[in-house]
Amino acid sequence: MPAVARAEHRNRAIYENILVNMADGVISLDLEGNIMTFNPAAGRVLGLVPEHVVGLTYAEVFFEDSGYDDLNELVLKAIYEAQTTHSQEIEIRLADETRNLLVSTTFLRAGLDGSSERLGVIVVISDTTEQRKRKKIKRLFGEFLDPRIVDGILNGELETGGIRQPMTVSFCDLENFTGLGEVLDAAALIEFVNAFLAVMLPPIGLHGGVADKYIGDAIMAFWGPPFTFGEPAIGACHAALEQRKALGELRRQVRDELNLPLDVDRLEMRCGIATGEVVAGSIGPSQSRNYTVIGDRVNLAARLENANKMLGSRILVCEETQRRASGSFIFRELDTIQVRGRSRPERVFELAARADELD
Repeated sequence: MPAVARAEHRNRAIYENILVNMADGVISLDLEGNIMTFNPAAGRVLGLVPEHVVGLTYAEVFFEDSGYDDLNELVLKAIYEAQTTHSQEIEIRLADETRNLLVSTTFLRAGLDGSSERLGVIVVISDTTEQRKRKKIKRLFGEFLDPRIVDGILNGELETGGIRQPMTVSFCDLENFTGLGEVLDAAALIEFVNAFLAVMLPPIGLHGGVADKYIGDAIMAFWGPPFTFGEPAIGACHAALEQRKALGELRRQVRDELNLPLDVDRLEMRCGIATGEVVAGSIGPSQSRNYTVIGDRVNLAARLENANKMLGSRILVCEETQRRASGSFIFRELDTIQVRGRSRPERVFELAARADELD
């Protein structure tokens, strides 16, 4: 075989090998609409067998199936319009599913200078179905779940089956919420609760916490891997103090914007914080799961939040939280409480301020 022929044969083999191994689908057509090449990726995306379509006309393969209408419109534009390149997101409907595609078309020319004769059209197809699904899931659940949880589940980075690990849990609650329900009608009560949550949630995320769930006016949040960098107890204490400061903004909104019949000076919150081992995972029936944390420390945080009523405090933390965060905050020991199911009483501390805020 002459050297020139061998080189041409080798180049063609390389070209065909590249087409076979490309992740994107590639179709080439001549100007009469005949299919010259159709790589395996195009077959997978479009639900066709490449060997069955090469040599046929594009119209024979695609025009009779309405599921390809968007693709057909784009390819016809490429063949008959003077524009060099088209790129568009489209949707095709196969027998049992709908697929989202990013399709780009460009002229196939005889030379490399861009001004030579047109020989046909190259169609490159990227399957974006999975990306669209992920975006849709994030859009739907991002309104209800922390986006880090959605990303972790989609990326397979969260151990949803259950894992034991140390975390810090907080419960934040509005004082005298039941009494508000007697003063406000249903619409006003919802408006007020939404305003309360809107000022209470940012400090949690700012300090690496995850807002787990809302229970009426209460917010349960947790800090720990893989969401929190640094000491979880410190992040939770920072958030609690900033939530107390955020009450000023809530009072302003109630007085100046919402025009609700409330004594703003009486709007207060309570918070309980507990640190220790919890079980984290996706909990619930298959049709309604939620990534959350459960265990003794969760129950203790809820008990501490409630114990503020008896002790006249605003932010109560357990002994382990105080131990881990004592270098950054000022605490004072208030009492011991007996936690149901535990034989040893729990020492409790009031979180007073950041260490650099008091002399």
